[in-house]
Amino acid sequence: MSRSNSRSSKTPAPAAAERPAGAPRIAYVISCRGLGGAEEMVASLLDEGEARGWRQLVLVPFADAASPDLERRCPAPSYGYMRCDRPWRVPAVRSWVGDRLGEFEPDLVHVVLFHATVLMATVARGRAPRVLTHVYGEGVGQLAHPRARTRLDRWAVRRFDHVSAISDSVHRFLTGVQGVPAQSVGRIRLGWRGEPLPRAPRGEDTPPTIVCVAVMRHEKGHDILLRAFSSVAREVPGARLVLVGDGPSRPGLEARAESAGLRDRVHFAGRVEDIWVYLRDADVFALASYNEALGIGIMEAMAAGLPVVASDVGGIPELVERGVTGELFARGDHEQLARHLIDLLRSPERSSRMSAAGQQAAQAMHMHESVREYFALYGELLAGGSVARPLSAAAS
Repeated sequence: MSRSNSRSSKTPAPAAAERPAGAPRIAYVISCRGLGGAEEMVASLLDEGEARGWRQLVLVPFADAASPDLERRCPAPSYGYMRCDRPWRVPAVRSWVGDRLGEFEPDLVHVVLFHATVLMATVARGRAPRVLTHVYGEGVGQLAHPRARTRLDRWAVRRFDHVSAISDSVHRFLTGVQGVPAQSVGRIRLGWRGEPLPRAPRGEDTPPTIVCVAVMRHEKGHDILLRAFSSVAREVPGARLVLVGDGPSRPGLEARAESAGLRDRVHFAGRVEDIWVYLRDADVFALASYNEALGIGIMEAMAAGLPVVASDVGGIPELVERGVTGELFARGDHEQLARHLIDLLRSPERSSRMSAAGQQAAQAMHMHESVREYFALYGELLAGGSVARPLSAAAS
């Protein structure tokens, strides 16, 4: 384990002690994976908590090499950080988290992502009056034994006062497959954040451009997108595919593009600081995920005014209205994906209608709405009231 924080792990940060005596204390425990949607949500919640004068603590018991991004982003007055990258260190992590919570004495603990959820199922009870977890449905395909993950998930989520699903799809999975009591489960979507740029003018000499913003892991379906783009490249002169993101699948994808003769038509942008530039310069957004709990990249694309073509899986149909804001295709069907992409690139008027509809729909998906809903939930939990929210109400 290593510590990236110079503050003593035994003493709360002075700024935290300066809060009003009656200010609520909230601790966030997150399995950091870099600065993705979950991490941005925590940062947004911290922004709001800071504005309200809450006492806040962030604990990162499991982290990857990119986790300092979260530490730099977080404005929290008190921030605890410990990296654990070996499974046999879990008992020490459990003890560390328990000690930090014992010192901080939170009124509420908000747990984010799978590994933190499993850990906190054994730690949090008795450490805070109320504990909730936000379930993303992530990680099943990344484990050697997905069935073990499902059993762990089922065991863990039943040990919290409230479970918040990232989408209606995850909500149904929790109550149907996992058997979590419906009265303990709500749905608060993760939102998008940032400032979309005005669309770049599209002239006759502008190459038709498809963009995908996603981490390069197998479940994101970049292999399907490349197969589809082979057809697009044959049918649409000058068409380009821009892949924004990085990850373990990138070397294989680059080799696949090379072997297909597409290397000069496919641009691997890597990890970028400003995705809005790439969305501004594109015509269509594509995502071919095999599984997707929600799809922040889709929300961002809609906010930027791009029609979306995405796989009909998980929470994606909750975002993309077929024929209105984009098109959906069956999981793994590269031919259907190619047809939709070709049709949109050849139909600027239809694409423009979807662009306007998507921008309008995206306004209700902003992170501000997620933060508002979470602080309303915090208030209910802190008041000790019921937080039962049927799916029909959560989905409204």
